[in-house]
Parts: sequence; structure tokens; C-alpha cells
Amino acid sequence: MKRNVYISYIHSDSMNFKFKIMDKFKGRKYKYSNEETDLTSNTKESLLKLEKKISHMDVTVVLISRNILNSNQIQHEIEYSLDNSFSNSPKGIIGVVIPDKGNDYSYIMKKGPKGTWVADKSKLPDIISSNINNEVELENKNNVNYNSFISIYKWEDFINDFNNCINIAYEKATKSLDKYKITN
Repeated sequence: MKRNVYISYIHSDSMNFKFKIMDKFKGRKYKYSNEETDLTSNTKESLLKLEKKISHMDVTVVLISRNILNSNQIQHEIEYSLDNSFSNSPKGIIGVVIPDKGNDYSYIMKKGPKGTWVADKSKLPDIISSNINNEVELENKNNVNYNSFISIYKWEDFINDFNNCINIAYEKATKSLDKYKITN
């Protein structure tokens, strides 16, 4: 089944990547960040608009770029994706690291044990880093798909396995939520 996807991103950093997702994987319902929604004032009206947009989605894809720590918008979008109080069902969340020039990920990822790339949690917003490696009982220590509620992927890994990544995130939110210590 094709899941509805909300794309959270910094417009100046990642707009082209949003279009690449939407062009490559047609036939889904997409909603995405809107710079015209002013969340700086945190007005009730603007926050309700954002809540409503996210409430009808199944999975939130966060495009992680160099300036992610400067974005309040992404923070709110993740909070609403994690908050079940306004929606009938929880949302799966995926972090996708966008490469810098030369296909470089080192600005936010580092080589971990066994040569795999892992996200440097100190370079991510707290709401993302606190939901990485957050299984209640460690069952999937080295499985990037299941050891964290918010799994982090390099762009090309995500694009090459898009449907599987989306379905796993949805499954974690709807069938395995109790296996994770969710922090928002």
C-alpha cells in the first residue's frame, strides 16, 4: 500500500531533493513544509494549520541538511508527527541526510564500527537525536531500520530502498510503538 508522506525540509537547502522524491515516486499523497506558514510567532492559527497538514499523513520524511539546527519549522513538524493527541494514528519518521557537494556526508555523519555511516547525534536537533537508538529493550543493535524510532539514512540509500524505508517507518509507528522510548 502506498503511504501518504509529509516532507519536512529547509527550503533553501533541500527543495530540489523534495522534487526528486515527488517525481520519482508518483502516485502518493504528499504534503510538505511551507515557508509561507509563519511559525516564528507560534500563533495558534499557524500551528493548527501545520497540525492539520501532518495529521492526515502516514510517514514524515525529514530532509536533513547542514542548517537543520537553525530550523524551528522542522522542530515543530517533528513534534506534531510524534504527538498522537490530535491524530488517530502515530506517524512514522525517517531522517534522510542530504549530501553536500561531492556527495559528502561528513558534515553530519561519521564512519561507525564496521565502516557503516552513522549520524552524529550532536549535530542533530534534540528531538531527532533523542529518538535514535531508543529501543526499550535492545533487540536490533546494528539494524538501522529498527534500532531507532527515527532511522537516519544517506540520501542514496533512502532513494534506492524508498518503499521499504517508508513501510518500515509506518510499521514502527503503528505496530511497534511500544518498543521505543519516544521523546518529544
